[in-house]
Amino acid sequence: MESISRICATSKGTTIDAIGRGRYRVCNRQAVCSDVEGLWQAYEILRRQEQSLS
Repeated sequence: MESISRICATSKGTTIDAIGRGRYRVCNRQAVCSDVEGLWQAYEILRRQEQSLS
């Protein structure tokens, strides 16, 4: 079993966790999460979520 590792947490409450095998979980402050393939895709989701909060 692979462990979950926190990649980043922003001041707006968005987090990215590595969940193994090249997959990442992006969660917002309300704990709504998306699992995606690749770190680039994870950062794109984070960026869009944070822009929508502005």
